[in-house]
Amino acid sequence: MRRSTFVCLPIVNLIIAIAAELPAQGPPSESTSPRRFNQVFVKVIVPVTSRTPEQEGPVVESWVAEQLKQLGESEYFAVTDWVPVCDGLLADDIVDNDVWDGRLDGKHSYFPVGGDIPERENGRLLVKLTGWLCPVGGEANITLPDEPGSRAVGPVQILVGKEKKPLKVDERLPYVAVIIAPPPQEEGTSHSDAE
Repeated sequence: MRRSTFVCLPIVNLIIAIAAELPAQGPPSESTSPRRFNQVFVKVIVPVTSRTPEQEGPVVESWVAEQLKQLGESEYFAVTDWVPVCDGLLADDIVDNDVWDGRLDGKHSYFPVGGDIPERENGRLLVKLTGWLCPVGGEANITLPDEPGSRAVGPVQILVGKEKKPLKVDERLPYVAVIIAPPPQEEGTSHSDAE
């Protein structure tokens, strides 16, 4: 019995020495825990024209009004409230990113508009809204920092060709306002728990 203890003791010491030299296991990688992304919201703004007379709609925030003024737009109204746009690549299911049905005063003045976030990289994201007009269609592409509080207003453009070059049109087209909000809180977590 003494001899087996004498043989086992050096083996146990060797295993302990090897284990002590191994690096400690780090925290779980991001792939095992779901990553939480900032939320993206859009609002559609339409200029007042003979084709699109002013109508009641949601409030146009002062920062949106200021950016529209810088873009040369003085008369406008909102046709949507803040609508969430989800990144379809991050979802487990089909994502319904319908932003606006295209109706003004109960008539289809525009084609339905859908949104997407096709790029999220290097701390920036691209918000893309498509639809608007037929047969060529229109797009609003707005790139901004992927940080809560980031916001921007951009015009809808008619794009044609493989290179999607902007086509100059006589009529004034809608605008899209975008704002980035923090990731949604997990269910069961109160505001004080999250701090």
